[in-house]
Amino acid sequence: MDDRLDKPRRLSSQVWLLTIPPALISFERQQAMPKLPIGVLRFAGLPLVAAGVALAVWSWRNPEADIPPVAGPAARLSTQPATLAGLLVVAGAGLLLRSAALTLYAVAVAAAVTTDIVQVDEPLPGDLLGLRE
Repeated sequence: MDDRLDKPRRLSSQVWLLTIPPALISFERQQAMPKLPIGVLRFAGLPLVAAGVALAVWSWRNPEADIPPVAGPAARLSTQPATLAGLLVVAGAGLLLRSAALTLYAVAVAAAVTTDIVQVDEPLPGDLLGLRE
């Protein structure tokens, strides 16, 4: 068996958080894929986006802080609050836009991170803006 298959892949925050979500939305619109049939429930995305932004600001101001540990598969995300914040924003945007592709993408990235299939870089403001701190 090839050793490369055993090692988790690393995914840059610029790719998983800034590049792929708009590409998914564009693909979905070009292919005229149907929107999620959730009606007014799409506004459930607003609290997710707000929580994600608040968590991102908090984690960037307190870079050494962790969310209180939780049991189960989500334990890995409690050590990466900015990653959790990014996932909340992407999932919330998916609901607001009624985008099945974006919502499923957020769930897939969360599942991949919590099961160590993929290692994602913790999003930092300097990295996202192309500035190195």
